[in-house]
Amino acid sequence: MKKKSQSISYILEIRINSMRNDPVAQIEASSPFGCISIGDKFHHEAIYSDAWHDLPEDGQVFFVKDKSHIIGSHSNKILHSIIICIEARSIT
Repeated sequence: MKKKSQSISYILEIRINSMRNDPVAQIEASSPFGCISIGDKFHHEAIYSDAWHDLPEDGQVFFVKDKSHIIGSHSNKILHSIIICIEARSIT
């Protein structure tokens, strides 16, 4: 029996200061997101959301402080979610 291929949805979910906080933004794509690593600078300005809070002050930017993957399926689709937690820190 030949298995049927399923489409994949890629989701990037962004949280601020703690993985327990509600997401401030979620982006869905049909192709994978590039590599995001803990310690990377994260520039939020191009992502529209009314939920942004604890924004960086002068001399600060967001940095990725934690990251998690969730892989599952829903409605004949494979879902690959990347959840990142960012925090504002001084640029050094």
